[in-house]
Amino acid sequence: MAENSRRELILLEVVDTIEELSSIKEVQRTRVGFADLGMYSGEQLPLVAVVGKLPKPIPKRSGRTTGISDKFLSDLGVELTCYAMDNIDPDSMVSNLADDIWAKIYSNPTLVTDDYPDGLAIQLDVEPEIQVGIWDPYIVFKMNCVYKYIHGTGGI
Repeated sequence: MAENSRRELILLEVVDTIEELSSIKEVQRTRVGFADLGMYSGEQLPLVAVVGKLPKPIPKRSGRTTGISDKFLSDLGVELTCYAMDNIDPDSMVSNLADDIWAKIYSNPTLVTDDYPDGLAIQLDVEPEIQVGIWDPYIVFKMNCVYKYIHGTGGI
């Protein structure tokens, strides 16, 4: 890990947060392809893939992305893709898992605080994707998180 990578610290904290959920069996840092879902047993699902994007610096009012001194304000997109198996009541399964993930992500005070540098991020917005994939017996849905955070020139 890069010594000053707040991005990586945020991603690791998101993984740790999701791993605390009893409704989630496994968390990994890579997406699962549809063809690969058959390689997972029922005991390994539900699984959440946590995949981070690169941060997007927020332009200053002048339109430039240069920060005041050596500080930058950036948005970091983090995709949480949940893979589950339920061929009896898939819509209820989606509701329950999405509710668990939503509540847990918003409840982590270590990750998001109003006081920089006490927390890793200063703001969080979670946007569930409207589309849910149901391929009997698999269910796939995604929640897109955007963490607003401050970082320096020495790392993202």
